[in-house]
Amino acid sequence: MRAARGGRWTVLASAGRADVLDLPADVGQRSLSFRFDLIDGRTGVRRGPLTPLRDTTPTLAHDITGTIVRRVSGLVLGVRDAARLNPLTDRVAISMVVGGQQRSYPLGRYMVGDATELATSSGSTVPLTFFDEMFIVDQELETGFESGGQLVDQAIQRLLEAMPIGELQVDATELTSVSAWSPGNTRGMALRDLARQGGYFLPWFNHAGRLRLMRAFEPASQPPTIDLDASRRVIRGSVARGSDLLSAPNRFVVVSNDPGEEALPVVGTYDVPSSAPHSIARRGFVLPRVVEAQLPSQVAADVYARTLGIQQTVYETVELSTPLDPRHDGYDVVRWDGVLWLETGWTMPLTAGGEMRLTLRRAYPDTGGDDL
Repeated sequence: MRAARGGRWTVLASAGRADVLDLPADVGQRSLSFRFDLIDGRTGVRRGPLTPLRDTTPTLAHDITGTIVRRVSGLVLGVRDAARLNPLTDRVAISMVVGGQQRSYPLGRYMVGDATELATSSGSTVPLTFFDEMFIVDQELETGFESGGQLVDQAIQRLLEAMPIGELQVDATELTSVSAWSPGNTRGMALRDLARQGGYFLPWFNHAGRLRLMRAFEPASQPPTIDLDASRRVIRGSVARGSDLLSAPNRFVVVSNDPGEEALPVVGTYDVPSSAPHSIARRGFVLPRVVEAQLPSQVAADVYARTLGIQQTVYETVELSTPLDPRHDGYDVVRWDGVLWLETGWTMPLTAGGEMRLTLRRAYPDTGGDDL
């Protein structure tokens, strides 16, 4: 928009609409509810909402240390809903509905992982545990799989092409793989191996229900996706700090077990940033972690070592609570207490007024200091 002022045109900027999820400083909760939609896993047809029993509180947990990253526990259905659910084929899509505008935020799609039938005088109720669809992926290979020197993202597409898990969301990579997996190994293990070889964070199913593989990055060099300092939403008294820095490795070494005939071994290394308190420069000695991997080149070995080091969970950590917020997904960079953290997990009770528990790992910037 422009306005004439003194013979000149002045550009007027309009303020953007505030995000409905951002709370004013004097407000600690927001109006919200959760929706559970029953979906036929074979056709994708939505078959209507489910209503968990009112005196129960389901919990959604996201933990990157497991192959199956997301689980829903404590969801108890009444007699009618239990009769509608086919635990072998059905899926449940979960979403958070926020505010008077009834804006909906997806929280993923899940399949039944465990069910125990409880008999009552009025019928049977079902307490359920749900997994994300990595459960489908993480089954044994019937035949072997060879990456055959393909680009890693292409090998991943081929590994998963027969899986009924919907659209993949995989970042491109210039790295190749020469690895192979024999029958009896799980497809999930092959996928995690390929993720490291391609320089990806470990895979997870995101809020949209898509299998996501994101290129690994140094958290301290990224702008925060969630700023807890600006919103001041951390609940007082909820902060718990932890550290395993005394035993944390400060150098990651990857040795290729497939260097080729008459070739020197390929060795990749990654040192934690010198600003970290357990770095080589600050400790004065090396604490290595050494792994073997089947890698085709020096570049691939270096990327593997870097990716392994970035994802290492043995760092300074903090756990804290905030109001429920569906913007937390996977590998978010969070600003809190004036520094950056990589989010490695969270737990969300699926009920209005609940507190979301976050697990953050400290990000250390690379100061360019010299290591030993």
